[in-house]
Amino acid sequence: MTLRFYIDDSGRNDPPVFVLGGMGIATDRVVAFEQAWNAVLAEAPAIPYFKMAEANARRGAFQGVPPAERDTKVAALGEVLRTHATATLAVVVRHEDYARVYAGKMMRWMDRPYQMMFHFAIATAFKLCREQDLGESAEFVFDRDLDNEKSLAESYPAFRKGMEPALAAFLPENPRHADDRDEVALQAADLVAWHVRRSWRDGPGALAGASSAGPAIASLPGKHDVFSEATLTNLARIATGTVRRMKTVFPYEADRIGEQFDRMATVANLHLIAGARPLQPVALISFPAIGTGKYLLVRNCAQLDRPHLHKRFENRCLGEATTA
Repeated sequence: MTLRFYIDDSGRNDPPVFVLGGMGIATDRVVAFEQAWNAVLAEAPAIPYFKMAEANARRGAFQGVPPAERDTKVAALGEVLRTHATATLAVVVRHEDYARVYAGKMMRWMDRPYQMMFHFAIATAFKLCREQDLGESAEFVFDRDLDNEKSLAESYPAFRKGMEPALAAFLPENPRHADDRDEVALQAADLVAWHVRRSWRDGPGALAGASSAGPAIASLPGKHDVFSEATLTNLARIATGTVRRMKTVFPYEADRIGEQFDRMATVANLHLIAGARPLQPVALISFPAIGTGKYLLVRNCAQLDRPHLHKRFENRCLGEATTA
């Protein structure tokens, strides 16, 4: 059996938590699911699409829908999910934990959680399928994210290059992004992600009380992983070790070195100059550095017939200044 995971984030993913959640459904049940989902949307009061945040606040597609009718429709959609889906999936991280570990420290794409959580979701699905024997391979469809999907697609070759063989076999095709109006299973993913966001503190068991669809969602097998600060720190340590073994640094580290390099070079050059013996040639760091402008490189002078330094002030030979 091959599962197709449909995954969405929860609303705008404002603090305190970032959530990616959704469902896995056997690929041969997708068409039946879509037909059943669309049939419920078309039932009175008909709505053109489903977003759980709108249902909860009775706005957007649910504007003017009475609470009782809203609850009936949400429950019916939850039942479609329960009937057709194989399992639910979610990954959760606290914004403040993530910021402490990653923001401004490694790479710009790591400043916000989405791209890392994207990979966490795939890894969690892999563990779910192995633990519950749900299949040897999976497909992944994520809801549109215009800020990240292009860079993720560009990174797939490098992502696959370092992938463990078992994970590569589990993920035969690259994940893709789609619009939830075109693939309505992503609307069901939104339903799951919203419930996880509402109940993440208390775990999957709290899903049942979040809405009229909660009991149906809670009845499905699932894996909902909360990534703690300790886990994020450990992952950052592993990433740092990998970068160090490659004898390089993260882009943010390179930026900080670049910002300070002129001062560092200046200090090193001035130490070399100050410690030079009379008439000794000095090999300076070949980088424009603050403070070195007070020295002038000359080919020769009365004191020394090879390239060396003079002080710009009065064009004094450094060898002469050193002996003074």
